Amino acid sequence: MTPCTGLTPRPRLIRSPWVTVAVLFAFYVFSFVDRVIINLMVAPIERDLAIDDFHMSLLLGPAFGLFYVVVGLAAGVAVDRWPRRVITAIGVALWGAATFLTGFAGNFAMLAMGRTGVGIGESTLTPSAHALIADSFPRHRLSTAMAVFTVGAIVGGGLALLVGGAVVHALAERGAVSLPLIGAVSGWQAVFFAVGAATLLLLPLALLMREPARDRPANGAANPVRHAISFGALLRRDWRLFVLLPVGFGCTNIVAVAYVTWVPTFMMRSYGMNAAQVGLALGVQNLAAGLLGQIGGAMIVDRLYARGVKDAHPRYHIVGLLVSAPLMLLAFRAPTLTGFLIASFAFYCLTFPFVAYAAAALQLFAPDHLRGRVSSLFLALITVIGTVIGPTVVGLLTDHVFGKAGLGEALSVLTIATVPLAIAVLARVAKTMRARA
Repeated sequence: MTPCTGLTPRPRLIRSPWVTVAVLFAFYVFSFVDRVIINLMVAPIERDLAIDDFHMSLLLGPAFGLFYVVVGLAAGVAVDRWPRRVITAIGVALWGAATFLTGFAGNFAMLAMGRTGVGIGESTLTPSAHALIADSFPRHRLSTAMAVFTVGAIVGGGLALLVGGAVVHALAERGAVSLPLIGAVSGWQAVFFAVGAATLLLLPLALLMREPARDRPANGAANPVRHAISFGALLRRDWRLFVLLPVGFGCTNIVAVAYVTWVPTFMMRSYGMNAAQVGLALGVQNLAAGLLGQIGGAMIVDRLYARGVKDAHPRYHIVGLLVSAPLMLLAFRAPTLTGFLIASFAFYCLTFPFVAYAAAALQLFAPDHLRGRVSSLFLALITVIGTVIGPTVVGLLTDHVFGKAGLGEALSVLTIATVPLAIAVLARVAKTMRARA
């Protein structure tokens, strides 16, 4: 079969797959900046649009997550048929433009439409990236290569907290801001204009990516039997792997997304901090813990897998949950900011950076012509489970049970309810991976 090359390569185009990973990393960084910057602007948006925590949770979770999932499933099919770097470029253009246009939002419906656009655009990135990376690296280096890409989420989230916290404090928490060609807008609207424009400036980097040949496993051996199977037949045969693994990690994602969404507000309400102070404290912690956990965790998983531990991916995560979940429960009761950051460090190091080795585990078993659909199903399940349930349940609990001052209690209840389920499901996945190996 003729390889799908996409855009015509330039004569001096660097062919190393690490260049592709570097470009995908840059896109992932800005995707998370665009995605999570709103988490620092809960107070001014609620004030200006006259909405409560529950309505805000719909913007933070479902408005983004549901369309990210639905379009992501279609994107997985497109990734398996058309050039991955072209699809990536289209997605970057869409979510950058959507973020910029969100700056014009003057009511809840318009802001929800902007968040929906961001979800649609970003849904193309990860299936394309997973397929490109899986076709470019050998199996025993796949988790590490995936981790370098997914570190973009850590860096993007960290930048959103560090730089975004200072910008939000300077702009979003004050009155109107006058912008050239646009005029007077609220400070939080100006933030959306800035981050959307920055994303669009990155778009030409897509030309640097390499489109590897398809229909070739990462180890170089042809496998016509695997190529013959359909996506439906694959799921019927191996649902314990391709469905249960995303469900198990999705249970972790419930608390992960809830933390990303509500911990900045928890710190403001519990410790009397402003957005800049929260951004500095949480940004430094998340960058340090996330980088260590993402790269270090993936390297440990790859090392264990190379040594014959065929269920290394879920096993490592189960251990991380057993260590970090009790510490998070202590963190939400810490009387001081220092105590909170110390107690929560383990979660952001051991458990939060799970996407790289979770995705790598599926790509180890995915037929080459179905990589995009396997990745999009993985993203769909962890996103629906995490994004829809996590932020919304916490918003409902604060509005109707604990009150705004009880955000820590709401997050604790969610943790206690979901972590044991994640461990139970992933233990079943680990058994399946050992049997398949």
